[in-house]
Order: sequence, then C-alpha cells, then structure tokens
Amino acid sequence: MDSSWRRTFRELRGQFAEGAADRLAAIDGALDRLLAKPEDRESLAEVRLRFHGLSGTGATFGFPRVSVLGMRGEHACDAVAEAARSPTSKEIRTWRELVEEVRGAFSAEVAPATSEPGGAVEPAGEAAPSASARAIEILVAHDDAEFRAALASQLDREGMTVTVASDLADAKAILSQRVPDVLVVDMLFDGGEGGALVERLRGMPGGEGPAAFVVGAPAGFVDKVEAIRCGADAYFEQPVDWELFTRRLRQLLERNKAEAPRILSVEDDPDHAAFIKAVLESAGYAVRICSEPARFEAEAIGFTPDLVLMDINLPGFSGYDLVRFLRQNEKYAAVPVVFLTAESREKSRIEMIRAGGDDHLVKPVAPALLLSTVAARIERAQFLKSLLGRDGLTGLLNHTAFLEGARGALLRQTRTPGKGASFILIDLDHFKAVNDRHGHPVGDRVLAALGALLRRRLRGSDLVGRLGGEEFAVILEDLTEGEAERLMNRLLEEFSVMPHSGAGGSVFHVTFSAGVAGFVNGMTVDAWRQAADDALYAAKSAGRHRVARAKTEAVP
Repeated sequence: MDSSWRRTFRELRGQFAEGAADRLAAIDGALDRLLAKPEDRESLAEVRLRFHGLSGTGATFGFPRVSVLGMRGEHACDAVAEAARSPTSKEIRTWRELVEEVRGAFSAEVAPATSEPGGAVEPAGEAAPSASARAIEILVAHDDAEFRAALASQLDREGMTVTVASDLADAKAILSQRVPDVLVVDMLFDGGEGGALVERLRGMPGGEGPAAFVVGAPAGFVDKVEAIRCGADAYFEQPVDWELFTRRLRQLLERNKAEAPRILSVEDDPDHAAFIKAVLESAGYAVRICSEPARFEAEAIGFTPDLVLMDINLPGFSGYDLVRFLRQNEKYAAVPVVFLTAESREKSRIEMIRAGGDDHLVKPVAPALLLSTVAARIERAQFLKSLLGRDGLTGLLNHTAFLEGARGALLRQTRTPGKGASFILIDLDHFKAVNDRHGHPVGDRVLAALGALLRRRLRGSDLVGRLGGEEFAVILEDLTEGEAERLMNRLLEEFSVMPHSGAGGSVFHVTFSAGVAGFVNGMTVDAWRQAADDALYAAKSAGRHRVARAKTEAVP
C-alpha cells in the first residue's frame, strides 16, 4: 500500500490501542453484574458482544493475540447461551483471566505493525487501486501545428497527456488499440475526415463515454450541428478561448465519469468501521457507516448503496435478519451483500447464503482482499444492471432506464439551469404497414437502423432510449429547444433517405415524426413527457414526416 495508507493505518491502530482500556473496562463491568446476578442475560450478551469485537478487530490492527483471546471468550459465552443456562462463578473468573491476558497482549504489541492487517504483506510502493490514478488521455487529430502546440501546453497544466495522430490511418490505428478519454478533431482533418473519426469513436465498444470536441475555423450554425450530428460534444472556433475550452472539458469529464460506487457498511464497532472506511475511501468509493442497526432501512433509502457490507453480530439485531429484510424489497434484490464478520464456522456461512448474502469475508481481512471482493461484486452487479437497462434489439436504454435518466436530467436542470434541455419523442411513420408488407424481422431491422443512427449521431452524454414498439425518446441537454428541433430535422432527413431491404429484394424507405418539448422550470417528468407527446401528436396530425415543437408555458 502507499505511504498515505500506511500513515492512516498507523493512526487507526493507535486509536484502537488507546480505546482498549475502555473496551476492557466495559467487559469488567458486565462481569461484575454477572457475578452478582448470573441469570442476567443482557450482561451475558454484552460480554459476548465485547469479546466478539476484540475477536474481529484485534488482528485487523496488528494485535493477533487479542483476536485469539477474544474468540476464545466469544465461543465460551456462546456455549453458555446455547445451553440456555447461567454461567458458573468459575466460568466468570475464567473470563476475567481472559480480560487480563488481553490487557497483557495490548502491552506486548504496542510497537507499530510492520505488515498489513490479516498478515498480508503488500509490495513496497504499490498503491491502492484508485479511480483517478490514470492520467486523462487526449487524442488530437488536427492539421494545425500551432493549435496542437497550444493545446498540449494547456492540457499539460491540467495533468493530461496528449497523443497526436499524424493522419487518418494513424488515428484509426490508435483507436484500434484503445479508447481515449477525449478526442479533439478538425472536421477538415486529412481531407475532411474529422467527422468520420468521431463517428468511428462513437461506434466502438465503450465509445459513448469519451468527450469529443471539434475545433476549426469560424463556422455557421449548420456546421456546428453537423459536428454534433457526428457525435461531437462541442464545437470550438479558432482562436480558441482556452478558459472556456478547459471549463467545458472538465464539465464533460465529470459528467461522463461514473459516480463513485456507494458502499453502506453496517458495523457497530467504531474502530473497525474507521478501518473499513479508510480502506474503501482510499480506492475512491463513497462510504457510509451505519452504526445503529435500527437505522438500516433509513440509511438504505437515503444512501441507495451499490453494495452492503454487513456484520453479523449487532446490538439488538442479527445481520442475517437485516439482509432478509433488504431482500424483501425488489429495489434491493440485485444489490450485492458481503458479510464481514469474525464468524468463520460453516454454520455461519450456510446462514449467510440462506439470508441472501453474496460473499463472506472473515475478520481480520486484508485490505487487498476487501478491495478485490468489493470491486468484483460491484462490477458484476453494474454489468447486470446495464444489461437489464438496455433494449435488446437496439442497444438503447429501455423504458425504465430512460425514465430514470430523465429524472436525473430534470434534477440537473432544476438545480443548475443551463442553456436548456429538450425531451424528444420519435415515432416511426406507418410502421404497422412495414411489418404487414415485409414481415416483423424486416421491421426489427428498421428499428435497429434508427437506433444505430441515434447512437452514431448524438453525443455520448445524450440520453437515448426505446420506450417500446416503434417509439423512441431522446433528452438533449445544453441545447435550446430550437437547436434540438433543427438537429432532429437533420436526423429525419438522413433517416428518410436510408434504404431498407424488403421482401423479394425490394428497397423501401421509412420516415418518422418527432415532438420536441423544451424544459420549463417547475415541470415534472410526466409533464415534460406529455408536452413532447402532444408535439408528436401535432406532427402526426399535420401529415407525419416532420418535427413539431411543443407549446409549453412556465409552470406557476
């Protein structure tokens, strides 16, 4: 692990050692109560829970003997509880002796730990995984040497790396090896192939995410829309306003960058909770600790975790019961749950599976194992979520995923009003006749063709989905309603001349109608969609094969 993590670990270890006196004093107090009243089940449960805490946390912070002694005390308490009897005075004296041995173990192991928790020795200098460790790569396909030099100088100050393509073949070769974070092109690059390069990027697996800028000579609105139609995120005229360019670049990188996965850790031990939080945050995760099991439902609702780390032994609750409760809500059916506990017996693992857990880590756990487990579980869950959120025929967002994205777009517009945003509904004209005349497989190819056109021509940051049947939807942010209408007209023009192969080798063409509704402050998602639907109805009533704008008014 890196020096920063080692420093944090030493600080956490020191805090754990400093708190040992209070932990042991609490056990002594509970034992005093048990000695006076052996049938006191609450005091027995407290002794057991305190020993359990030492068992799980001791070795985590480099006190392996503490964990061994804590586990011995925990199992002894379990034997008494399972027999449904009160502890004998001899057993209580034995537990006091264990407490004294724990005090001695803390005194004997006060030197700083020389290895990572769990005995896992990390290679010197090896940093913990980080979402921001890799430098941002910019691929530049531009013939102007002066511009390239200025761009390299500007981005070097931003800590980004610039790769220059000498010609179209060189650019394609680079793209065949990797997907850059940003593509900067001139539409006239290498004989006017800049737009084709943006299209090539957008058609690659993972090519929807990178930012794409077109930089060229002063141009009219049509040329700028043409750049967007190719899939570019912005058009900058030369000479470039570098402050605006850099600000826009940062915005796109932030917007396109996935949010840090959210991890909810249900852990009542403050020392172990601090350890978990430090390890996971060092890798770029957003972590929230739920130290009070009674607040688990509220924390799950408010934090919407991508993964839950669950301890088993909690005050007043069982981690198994909390996970069973979680699984009753279909919203959390696919959220991975990893049990993180000192329980290593087979019975615990079986109960974990029955409760709906996905994995089981035994304390003390090495940071590398914790990070690897969390990363693998989240990656798998996000992959499945992406499959569930995509329309199988077109690859676009499905109805549910699109509307979820629409709610996010509306929230952004409400919080930080920008240039504008438009909700667009698209419906293929006379599509039933296509299916009746040429068959449903041909109809499916027409739907797929429209989906592919939308993917190629719109920006990676645009929200594009298929709502069902022949109806598609788009949300364009940072464009006015008029600009969105003109862009859709250009897409309509391109799609209407696209040839489709029908039955018996025939060739036919299909058009669509579209309704565009600009966002008006105070709108709900339903009202925004209804405005677009009204505009679509107007386009169809006017003869189809056209784009209509909604007549929206400010919501009081």
